[in-house]
Amino acid sequence: MTMSDRTTQPGDDLPIRPRGRDVPVPPAAPLADREVPLRSDGASAELHAWLDGEGAAPRQADGHLTPEAELWSRIATETKVRREVRTPPHVAAQIMAALPTARPAKAEPVVERPLAAPAPTETSGLHLSYVAAAVAGATLVAAGVLLGRLLG
Repeated sequence: MTMSDRTTQPGDDLPIRPRGRDVPVPPAAPLADREVPLRSDGASAELHAWLDGEGAAPRQADGHLTPEAELWSRIATETKVRREVRTPPHVAAQIMAALPTARPAKAEPVVERPLAAPAPTETSGLHLSYVAAAVAGATLVAAGVLLGRLLG
């Protein structure tokens, strides 16, 4: 692939033409960046007014609802039906019967973390606190940096 293959040329949005043809094949319909084109006959405004409760349902010339209005009518009907669905009493009774009657015991933490540092064990004569260990570590790092600068 050369650099000229990567640049866009006029007609790049057209379909690929077969080899040997010099004339680009025009697209069957103009390319659009929307999958569903917007209607320009005012039907969208009429549909939105109906959905907002400000107008009558949009209808076609033969008196039937437009496809969009038909879709939203079915959605409204299905939503109303689903809102009225209730759990049957026998199912609710089974759920309540399956719940334990005894009050659960207090939950214990999975990991218990002590609030204070554990008491030192008597394994050796050296006792270091966390602060002393941190200071000793920082001192060793500083000494290493200083020694590296002197030798390096």
